[in-house]
Amino acid sequence: MGKKVMDRTEMVKKLESKLNPKRFLHSIGVEYTAANLAFVHGADVEKARLAGLLHDCAKYIPTDEKLKRAKKYGINVNKCEKANPDLLHGKIGVFIAKEKYGVDDPEILSAIAYHTTGHPDMTLLEKIIFVADYIEPNRRIIRDLPEIRREAYLDLDKCIIHILKNTLEYLETTDAAIDELTRDTYDYYVSK
Repeated sequence: MGKKVMDRTEMVKKLESKLNPKRFLHSIGVEYTAANLAFVHGADVEKARLAGLLHDCAKYIPTDEKLKRAKKYGINVNKCEKANPDLLHGKIGVFIAKEKYGVDDPEILSAIAYHTTGHPDMTLLEKIIFVADYIEPNRRIIRDLPEIRREAYLDLDKCIIHILKNTLEYLETTDAAIDELTRDTYDYYVSK
């Protein structure tokens, strides 16, 4: 863990002041769900809780500011992120978690960075945060959510495939660009 990670009460207060009420409630839901998944799958519950709480810590940064922050932090911005800078909140969140919340654990920071796209061969913690973000209790009900929630506690890889399949199918019905990493992650887990 980081040298000066702030305590949970202080962290929650700070996060609540940065996020709108709906996003804050979502973050608390992801924290709770991540802790449960970590307990079930044998991961570090405290790391999962912390990554879940902070996964959207950069969500509040205005869209136009995200590209400036990415440049400031030396983040490589892909074509999809240029078209939709809001997708950068995970990568920028790594720097916010370090600078504002004192988190320097590489495993936690990586889980924050990849919580929206995933990536091939994710760590257990990365899988947990990716899944918890999708299934937390405050999420509106979307296609297959009850089944996906059950899968999350039984087989994380199967759950990840299901989430990515639904995400890709949804994105293909919209004008939204699809991040190559999302497709690569799907292909990796399907072929595994």
